[in-house]
Amino acid sequence: MHSRFLFVFINILIAFATSVTAYGQPDTLKTQTKRELVVGVHPQPPYIIQSQNGTWDGISVRLWRGVADQLNLTYRFVKVTPDSATNVLQQGEADVVLLGNVTPTADAQVDFSHIYHTAQLGVASSQTQKLSAIAKAFFSKRFWYIAASLSVLLLIVGAMIYFVERGQNEDNFGGERSVAKGIGSGFWWAGVTMTTIGYGDKAPVTFLGRVIAMVWMLVAMAITAVLTASLVSTVMGSAGGKKMNVPQDLRNMHVAAVEGTPAAQYLQEERIVFQKFSNLKEALEAVNKQELDAVVHNVPELRYAINNTSDLALQVQPVQIDPNYYAFALAPASPLRKPINQALLRIIKAPMWQHELERFMPDK
Repeated sequence: MHSRFLFVFINILIAFATSVTAYGQPDTLKTQTKRELVVGVHPQPPYIIQSQNGTWDGISVRLWRGVADQLNLTYRFVKVTPDSATNVLQQGEADVVLLGNVTPTADAQVDFSHIYHTAQLGVASSQTQKLSAIAKAFFSKRFWYIAASLSVLLLIVGAMIYFVERGQNEDNFGGERSVAKGIGSGFWWAGVTMTTIGYGDKAPVTFLGRVIAMVWMLVAMAITAVLTASLVSTVMGSAGGKKMNVPQDLRNMHVAAVEGTPAAQYLQEERIVFQKFSNLKEALEAVNKQELDAVVHNVPELRYAINNTSDLALQVQPVQIDPNYYAFALAPASPLRKPINQALLRIIKAPMWQHELERFMPDK
């Protein structure tokens, strides 16, 4: 009898404890959603952009506004520094920080929402060639191989026109000229004909010579197109047309990175010497002035900065290394995490989200 009473009593206690737990969490969530939330922000275009009048915009800000509208949240923005974001969340001074790069270290200290954007690292370099780089390309093996191959072809065509024309076209190819000088005259004619300059100082007069000339002009059009592309690629390719091999190529370059960013951490891990800058704009300006060779940073921020600064003649090459994962950072064990995740997923799966990304983060 006593054991049955004790068993029933324990079951009542368990049921009561379960009901308290079940009702306790919604009350906590309700308390969080009814008060004004503190949302930490810091300028990091195109994710978070601060205008001159102090208002905030950007892809992360618009995403948060969509989440807040769905959950009927009231909030106010508070400016925080990237270094203090984790501390303000742990100490309860902020409920959410809009831009957080998800790393194992940060994830052990605070909570994160679902990842809403992944950014690859990129390299921004000058579109203007240095004279030293162009001069160096002229001494490359590929350039001289192309020049030698073209010279042999011109020599063959020149010899053909000389032997066909020398008997009936003494003024241009025959006469008192030696064989070497005659072939040289043919070489000259083949060159000016191929380049469509056509000075008119030499021209075939025989039927067979004109047939050779006509065939050569047609062939030369195709050869010129191919050779032009090859020569441009050889001379100019070292500065931007050639795909960069990372991290090997960076070791031979004067590289810049913004201090404290994932890009700077990556360069340090790879033992690559780089110059530190306090902000991205100063680093890009140094490359634009050709004081440095390249800036390593994440691609969306590089493209946004270059596209919105008219005097920066730089190009961005994405490199498939060390991706940055962006999410909302929340206070540890925050009851807001689940509802925020549900609202966030509804937004980023909608077509309008892709339009927002294309607006703030163009492909070029």
